[in-house]
Order: sequence, then C-alpha cells, then structure tokens
Amino acid sequence: MPSSSKPRLIHESLHIISQSIRFLAIGVVSQGLFMTGYNFSLSTLEPLGYSASTIYAMFYTFYIPVGHLLQCFFVFGWPDEYLPSLMSNVPIGLTAMAIGTALTAFLSKVRFNATAEDWISLALGTEPRDRSKDEGEFYSSLVVMIATGVWCYVLSLYVNATPVPTAKANAEKDPAKEL
Repeated sequence: MPSSSKPRLIHESLHIISQSIRFLAIGVVSQGLFMTGYNFSLSTLEPLGYSASTIYAMFYTFYIPVGHLLQCFFVFGWPDEYLPSLMSNVPIGLTAMAIGTALTAFLSKVRFNATAEDWISLALGTEPRDRSKDEGEFYSSLVVMIATGVWCYVLSLYVNATPVPTAKANAEKDPAKEL
C-alpha cells in the first residue's frame, strides 16, 4: 500500500476517527468478544477436566485470526497481502497467549477470583459469597485482559505502522554514483 494513501478500512467514514481511538474501541469490542468466548469455553470445557490455562491457550490460538481481521477492517486497513500481514501479527498473539496462559495459571493457583470477590464484599459491606460452588474466573480474566491488551497495543502499533518514507528513499538518484 503506498504510504501516501489512506488505509483501506471497512468504511471511509472511519477515517475521521483517529487511529488510536479506533484501536481502543476495537480493542474493547475484541476483548468483549474474546471474554465472552473464553468464558463460554471455560464453562463448557472445565467440567470435562481441562485447566483454565489450557482452555485459555486453545481459545486464544483460534481467536488470533479473528482479532487480526478486526484490526485490519477498523484500525490499520486491509493489507496488500493478507497472509504475510497475519503471519507478522501471529507472534504478537502467541506471546500474548503465553503471557495470558501463565498469568491465568498463576491467578487461578492463588485463587485471585475468590480474593477479588472478598475485597469487593469487604468494600461494599456485603456478605461474602458462598464458596461451596465453583467461583469462576471473571476477575482473573479482567486482569489477563488488561495485561495482554497493553502488550498487544504496543506491539501492534510497531508491527502494523505504515513505514515512514525516509529522505534517503525519496532522494533523487545521482547517475554518476550509480556507475
């Protein structure tokens, strides 16, 4: 894609919104979709004996192309070559998955969700929840979402940035130097 042209977004009207705001908005939508799908997968697969970190890793692997499509449509524009663009973004997703998997396992091990619920009950002055049934992973998911969201934001801006033309690239070639 030439650097002088606007990115090919899903609709021209999106160009009036700054790229940072689009990234944030799509990040919120994407994380909402991810958390919905992850929590559904968690409630479906955890009773079958899979750990929360394994479910997270499996779901995130399948979600990488979905997140990339959303970024292409709404934030960075459709690339000239989709597959190389996806492949350059896969390491971001895989490293985020590794961070998220490790963080999910850690938070599950330290029973972060139960602790967060206790803190909230204490702050609100309400009775702590009954622990006889499964407590879920909602608050742990929020922590993981924030950590991986920041990670992906920083790396995505770097990987998907439109190259800035340098003075050397724009300089006229000197025929005498090419001999």
